[in-house]
Amino acid sequence: MIVVGEYRQLLMKTRLDRPLPELGGLPERMSLHAADGHERASWNWIIKASFGEKTDYSMIENDPTCAPERVFFLRHARMDVATASARVMDDGTGKVHMVGIHPAYAGEGCAKYVVLEAMKCLKALGIVECTLSTDDFRLPAIKTYERLGFEPMYDADDEEMKARWQAVHEKLNGYVKAGRAPIRLWPAGCSPDREACGGREPELKPFPVAGSRGAVIVCPGGAYTHLAPHEADPIARMIRLAGVSAYVLYYRVKPFPNLETPLAEARRAVRLLRSMGYEKVGILGFSAGGHLAGMAATLYDAGDPRAEDPVERLSSRPDAFAPCYGATSLWHFRKEGWPGMLLGEERPEIGTLVHYSAECNVTADTPPAFIWHTADDPVVPVACALDLAKALTAHGVPHEMHIFPHGEHGLGLAGDCEDVREWAPMCQKWLLSLGFGANETAN
Repeated sequence: MIVVGEYRQLLMKTRLDRPLPELGGLPERMSLHAADGHERASWNWIIKASFGEKTDYSMIENDPTCAPERVFFLRHARMDVATASARVMDDGTGKVHMVGIHPAYAGEGCAKYVVLEAMKCLKALGIVECTLSTDDFRLPAIKTYERLGFEPMYDADDEEMKARWQAVHEKLNGYVKAGRAPIRLWPAGCSPDREACGGREPELKPFPVAGSRGAVIVCPGGAYTHLAPHEADPIARMIRLAGVSAYVLYYRVKPFPNLETPLAEARRAVRLLRSMGYEKVGILGFSAGGHLAGMAATLYDAGDPRAEDPVERLSSRPDAFAPCYGATSLWHFRKEGWPGMLLGEERPEIGTLVHYSAECNVTADTPPAFIWHTADDPVVPVACALDLAKALTAHGVPHEMHIFPHGEHGLGLAGDCEDVREWAPMCQKWLLSLGFGANETAN
């Protein structure tokens, strides 16, 4: 039993001499792997975010009961997002230890995969009994552990533990995972270019925070051909952790007639959130989503005061925008086929490329920006960020920019890059400095 001061963690146990649960295949773009000497940054990122502890991977790396090959990670795309360790105790029992899921991936069922992997490892070593410790308030985790066969463990005369477990199960009986029904940008069947887009409808997925003054629209990347999952919900959760509401924009990707389609959706998303009462509305995007954020921030309009739809009467100007390794400039891709594919033109005119390049449309009224990029991005040149910052500077627009020396394209939260991952807390602080957080008087 772990004792922290007078506080005792809950203890659970299970037997491993039984058929272990079958979870089926891993979700798309997820994989499991054991530590191979390169996970220090990932483990520290996950554990610190999960528990707020000032600890280091050496805590388990140098633990004789926990060999590196028994430290497991769940990877999403290019980044480790969850971990669990299998300890072999001196008495011959096993323990699932240091189970952590980065909060940006909470609610996606990551824990069960790493915990089960640790259980399989211990079983393969011939261990019959396994324990783990947890806390009363970690209801989703406890629910997961029970589904994997763990049961409460305490002495029959331990009235305190008996009462705590009873309270936990009463809460679990009433526990319902919060749903997030998508919000359509337009009433059903009313979205522009609906037929040309095969009947698809753009939507917002909400991650609201009670009392939040501002909301941020999150635009995943994907070259306008798909939407990258690791640049969607996990980013919205990261923003929500700062006390700011977030909404993932599932904008329509190709086939669409031209860039006016996603631009109209970004504008509508800004208006819609403003109609919901948010004082400030920002837009943040990655790669192609960064291009969309840049268009929304420089090609906005004041709304149509004569429109029958009251949402359309509102301004589409964001109060802030954040291109993350954003392909903000079509001009920089003029020698490639990407602009032509997006615009439905084999050889777009120079004026058209300029029109859809954010740095060419900056004015003194352009909203404040948060820009980050890596200097050696092999897909989107860092010149996109530098030229945008130069234009913002020329027009006196406040902005914050971070150019990290190294990093692949499409990093998302960049959890395994100790320097690049700092973009997220810096962006959170930037949003709060602009007043996107909760009102001080809010309950």
